Amino acid sequence: MERNPKPIREKKVLAVEGKDEVNFFEALLKHLGIAGFEIRDVGGKDKFKKKLPALVHTSGFSDVEVLAVVRDAEGDADAAFDSVRNVLLYQQLEPPDRMNQFSDGNPNIGVFIMPGNSDTGMLEDLCLKTVEKHLAMECVNAFIDCASGLNNSPKIMAKAKAQVFLAAMPKIANSIGVGAQKGYWNFNSDELDNLISFMDTLR
Repeated sequence: MERNPKPIREKKVLAVEGKDEVNFFEALLKHLGIAGFEIRDVGGKDKFKKKLPALVHTSGFSDVEVLAVVRDAEGDADAAFDSVRNVLLYQQLEPPDRMNQFSDGNPNIGVFIMPGNSDTGMLEDLCLKTVEKHLAMECVNAFIDCASGLNNSPKIMAKAKAQVFLAAMPKIANSIGVGAQKGYWNFNSDELDNLISFMDTLR
């Protein structure tokens, strides 16, 4: 946990799981023309319960009007949502009753569980869905078919697929966030409709 986190300067805050997500959402919000927000890394599921409360107690949070929290569903979207909601309730905040929506509290709080249209998954799954028809996916699928036959195959296939896709790009990006900033994921894909609808609240 940061001992002296920098003060919050904006009235709209987006809390995400890590640096990769920060880079991804910076690129997405720029694409959408959404400004006047501040993105904060509050760690993955292992750090979330400590770093989200730390954000709430950061200087400037009392002036925040909108707090959007984005987390991966991983194995269970409902469990991920309940975990976020319980942390917020413990901080005496008013989270929404349902995922991918905002509450009417002070601040307004929204919780989006990735990939947004599934019970399981993560940001990598959503990114891959935006490029399903890209020619490079033929190379990705061929590689994954081969890798799946190894004695010690990749544990998280979505992450492996995303890395292979990025390796097939003109200038290799070493993470999905950097890939987003290079324009390799399709921000115009219908697969992003739910997320974009949620993010429109940050306008």
